[in-house]
Order: sequence, then C-alpha cells, then structure tokens
Amino acid sequence: MNNRVTRPAGPGPAPAHAGETPALTAAGQDARERFGESRRAAFARRGFAAGGRRIPDRAGRETYALVAGDGPRPTVLVHGGAGSTIEWAQIAARLDGPVVIPDRPGFGLSDPHDYHRADFRADSASWLLDLADGLGAQQIDLAGGSMGGFIAVAFAAAHPGRVRRLILAGSPGGLFRRIGLFLQLWATPGTGALISQIKFRDTETLRKRMFGSYLAHPGRLPADLLEVALAGLNLPGTAQANRAILQAVATLRGWRPDMRLDGALAALDVPTLFAWGAKDQLAPADVARDLALRMTDAQLTVIEDAGHIPHIDQPDAVATAINGFLR
Repeated sequence: MNNRVTRPAGPGPAPAHAGETPALTAAGQDARERFGESRRAAFARRGFAAGGRRIPDRAGRETYALVAGDGPRPTVLVHGGAGSTIEWAQIAARLDGPVVIPDRPGFGLSDPHDYHRADFRADSASWLLDLADGLGAQQIDLAGGSMGGFIAVAFAAAHPGRVRRLILAGSPGGLFRRIGLFLQLWATPGTGALISQIKFRDTETLRKRMFGSYLAHPGRLPADLLEVALAGLNLPGTAQANRAILQAVATLRGWRPDMRLDGALAALDVPTLFAWGAKDQLAPADVARDLALRMTDAQLTVIEDAGHIPHIDQPDAVATAINGFLR
C-alpha cells in the first residue's frame, strides 16, 4: 500500500464538527487511550502485530485503522453494528497479505460523524472510497458482516472497479427485514434515546445480552475480547452513533425497504464469497444460496455450527474459506 497520506498515530483528540460530538473530556480521552492499548494487545496476543494509522477523508475527518503488512491490494475488514473491531481478532493474523481493520466513523478511535445528515448507503460508499484512496490502493479485497456487510455491498455496488473480491462473513444488513426487537426499539424516537443511555457494566452481561443473540456459542468468546468490546461500546458517542445509524436504516417494523440491497447485490459483477453461519439468527443460508444463483460470480460456503458472526464462532473455518477465495 502507498502510505503517502497516512500517518502513524495514537488515539489523539478527535476534532468536533458541526452537529457532532464536541471535543472529548479528559476522562473520555483516557477511555479512548485505554481502549486503544487493550485492543492492540488483544490482537497482538493472537499474532496480529498491527500499527495504528489515521487516514484523512475529503471532509478533513480521520479514520483510525489497524494495519499489518504492506502491498498494493490490502484486505479491508469492516466491523458490524456493535461498533467493535474485536470481531476480527481471531482471524486477522491468519489472513494472507496486508490487512487493514478500520474503526468506522464515530466508533473506536475514528473521528465523530453526524449520521443524521447523511444518506447512510451513499455515506458508507463515500467513506470506503476515501479509505481506499488514503491507503493508496486502486483495488481492495473487502470483507464485512452484518452492518459491515451492508457497508461493503454499498461500496462494491457504487465502485465495483475498486473491489477485486467481496467477502460477506455472515448475513449482511439489507438482506433481511427483521433485525430483532431490541434494535428495532433502539431505532425508534423516544425509546431509542433511553436505550442509548444504557451502559453495559460487565462483560458477562455483554456476552449474554448482545453476543448471545448473534453467536452459536457465546460462551467461547474469550474474556479479553469481551473486555475490549465493552470498552468500545462505552466510549463517548458510540451509543449515539449506533442509534443514528439504526434510525437511518430501520424502524419499529424492521429494515427500511429503501435500504434493502438484494437487487444491488444480485446485479453486482464482483466475485463474491458468502461465508454464512448455518445457524445465522437473522437470515438462513438459503438467502445467500438464492442470491449466489442470480449473481454472475458468487459462491456460498456454509460455516457449520456458527451463527450471525461466523468468524467469532468458527474462526479457523472462516479464515480458511477467505484465504482459499482470495487466492
């Protein structure tokens, strides 16, 4: 990758933008620094020795990314709606070639972002375009699941020439109507504001109430990754960013029809791998099977004994599937 417009950086203070989260307090900055250190250590313990880089976009905001390796075509891993990159911690070091794991805007150590003022689909594609340009990558291999999958599909549909291979690890947002009662309530006015004030206080509650809904085996999620996830969810602004995104894509009835991606994905002329959990709680593997038959170049690998986030439930199987596809 050409790093001419990136710079190594620690967490650093996030600048405020009109209508967004104001400058961090000292306590907020301390929380970001602790989160960054614990996350880096959790990835390093699993063999992923990444550096941190801040990558600017056209609006002057910066995306923070964990970057390992160097080359002209990185594999970019986009995290899902929980707002944490830890979902990739168990497979990042197993993937071939350079790997980039960005914090989405408004999450982790990236700058705040006002999702209320943007078309989420177009905004997602624009963000990844700026990221690819900032990395100096003409093409990327792109992976995402759940909300990260929605973002990956939105980018691939808008800029197909910039994606060499697309991997959807678990059902992506935009392919299923129901997202679960809790998330649908979070997307509604009033109730959603109250939910945004709730903080998870301990890792075992997080394991049960969040990951328990999306994993086949939540008990297997390592304690240190849960600690990083908990710290990330409780960072200033994270709950508000999640709520704004949910309001953009869903209502109390479920996913907004204008945010569905079935048609865009079926028409996509980019080689695509569906790595789908056999026990995906939001959409069965038949959804991917039907789409793959409609696409020009797509294949389905069903990950046995895995749920909505298969790379957490079965990291070996998912890493093997991704490496085989990228080769």
